[in-house]
Amino acid sequence: MTPGTAAPTSALARLRALPHAGSMACAVLLIGLASSLTAPYLPLFGAQVAHMSPFALGAFMTLLALSSIVVSLQLGRVSDRLPSRKPVVLLTAAAATAGYVLLTTTTSYALLCVIAAVFLGTGAASFPQLFAFTRTRFGDVPPALAEQGLTTLRSVFSLAWVVGPGVGAAVQGTLGFHGLFLMTAALYAAAGIVVLRSGAGTSTRTAPPPVQAAPAPAPTGRPPVWAVVSSFILYGTSMSMGFIALPLYVTLDLHLPRSDVGLLVGLCALLEIPVMLSFVFLQRRATHQTLIVFAFGLFTVYFLTMALSNTLTPMLLAQIVRAVVIAIAASLGMAYFQDLLPGRIGAATTLFVNTTSVGSVISGLVSGSVAQAYGYRAVFVLCAVLTAGAWLLLLLTARHARRTAPLNA
Repeated sequence: MTPGTAAPTSALARLRALPHAGSMACAVLLIGLASSLTAPYLPLFGAQVAHMSPFALGAFMTLLALSSIVVSLQLGRVSDRLPSRKPVVLLTAAAATAGYVLLTTTTSYALLCVIAAVFLGTGAASFPQLFAFTRTRFGDVPPALAEQGLTTLRSVFSLAWVVGPGVGAAVQGTLGFHGLFLMTAALYAAAGIVVLRSGAGTSTRTAPPPVQAAPAPAPTGRPPVWAVVSSFILYGTSMSMGFIALPLYVTLDLHLPRSDVGLLVGLCALLEIPVMLSFVFLQRRATHQTLIVFAFGLFTVYFLTMALSNTLTPMLLAQIVRAVVIAIAASLGMAYFQDLLPGRIGAATTLFVNTTSVGSVISGLVSGSVAQAYGYRAVFVLCAVLTAGAWLLLLLTARHARRTAPLNA
């Protein structure tokens, strides 16, 4: 066996040996299917069934994102104090189940906002809480192996997004939004059952293995945290705006069938998987910072391509670019923030997650306002501008860090 094949095989064997990996992978797959089944079509429901204006739809999506931030922060504090995170995971799955059932009962804008704020916002916390629960289920394993395990589970989540949007389009076309929401609720309920049956989940939080004392953070030689946070907020805003605009742009502006929305989203998720898995099984030569700068530059190309597209083919090709970008940002972004704040893993992880959440809050109202005034094509143009700003800001701060590092070594 050649070294090139031995390394992936050995890594795969170690991942399979992680405690509770099978049941956690099943739960992640079910939550991935549930979210991917409905998320691409929730804006369509708001526009076509609830008859929301672009601005009202943006406000609705912003409320959902803001609620998920507030609830996630509160549940995170609670789960840190509990002997097991399982009750919190079950709560979020139950809230999502109830929320999607309730969506079938009304088209009132006020009631939909209440459902989004209370139930869907709580259900949105199921993804981070499940991953936090999974990390404790792994027990006392080497941190590098646990990170590989979580990255592999992220690829399972992406796998769900390969089939989910297409299935969602088929279900919606056959059973309408009622059938789509009820199937989503059933998947969240199934995920909760898997977690419930996965054991007590009372593994204690062990202290990290002894490591050499980290040196005090240097005042220079590392990009300023504020600049990195700002660039990631711009990235998160453009990513969320593009996601909200995509189904409406495809169906309303370009007059393409809804099934094309599922094809675009599913293809992107499919292409993300090999990129994510490469970070598990292959050695990387480039740093986290270099790859993320490269990804932000590519994202600008993606949005420009989408804005200039009038047919399906160029948009399909653009999904290759989007898949590479999301895989890099999702897999390496957290580690990059941890590099910036050595010895403060918890703070770094929270900061990374919050940049995406803040971007989601901003994106709803901004995308709705721009779409109502200029159309959904203009939203993609704005996304390109924001992403170019994120790329330029991160590029300049990275170059500054490289120039100053030798002077302060």
